[in-house]
Amino acid sequence: MSANTPRSPRLGERSEFLKSSHRDLNRPPVQLRLVVFGLLALLFALPLPAQDFQSRPLERLIDAPVPGGPASGGYEFALKLSPDGGALAAFDVGIFERFAIGLSYGGDGVIGYQKPDWNPAPGVRASLRLLNESIFIPALAIGYDSQGQGAWNDSLARYRFKAKGLYAALAKNFAMGSLGEISWIGGVNRNPQEEGPKRLDAFAGFDYRLFATLALLGEFTGALDDRNDPRSLGLSRGYLNAAARWLIGRQLAVDLIFRDILLNQPTAARGGAGIGREVRIVYAERLFGS
Repeated sequence: MSANTPRSPRLGERSEFLKSSHRDLNRPPVQLRLVVFGLLALLFALPLPAQDFQSRPLERLIDAPVPGGPASGGYEFALKLSPDGGALAAFDVGIFERFAIGLSYGGDGVIGYQKPDWNPAPGVRASLRLLNESIFIPALAIGYDSQGQGAWNDSLARYRFKAKGLYAALAKNFAMGSLGEISWIGGVNRNPQEEGPKRLDAFAGFDYRLFATLALLGEFTGALDDRNDPRSLGLSRGYLNAAARWLIGRQLAVDLIFRDILLNQPTAARGGAGIGREVRIVYAERLFGS
């Protein structure tokens, strides 16, 4: 192994993701980080007219994008809490009926006694729905998402779980009478920004709405761009995630997420031996329009 090849952490060590030293020159000033995080939290508290959460399209499963999102004039705020004190706040707004943009920011160790390890830059998103769903045609959207999941690693120049980057996603909904309804989602993506293989990847998943207040989510990503490379963390199994979503009232949802069920990353890279457990709170509102 050459001297320039990154060393994988030994078992028993704390993950390199949690201990990697961040280069301050590549970080926004701490004041800017706090302003971005604070603005996202402030938007969550604005007293605005309600957008019905149960009647709007789902914007994403767990990580996988879908051809949904806030309607024109609506917004969605999400706060995700992850292992090791991680926190990620995201804000998405529907500019037009088919076009939405978003911003996210967070870091590792935000909750706890340790010093927060902030992401190097805010994540940005944009999505454009090209086709609305019909009886025979699935919905189709294209977009871009730069926000990866988990802690950022400076030495590998990537998130623990890579962002989707450029993507195209299809979705088709099927009603099943008293058994609820299910949406099947599939797509392809390519991440041009993070280090490592720049291969085309694929994802698929479902959103099973069993009751008006309960949905089950699942997704699988092939992780073709996270294998067979010194900067890769995957073990060539792909990433399987699942979640249970509770709808509370008409605007609030709480997701209990189970991440990397197939244990595609080694224990040292994951920071633990088990399946990752996260909580995500999502709130939908309307900024303008009827």
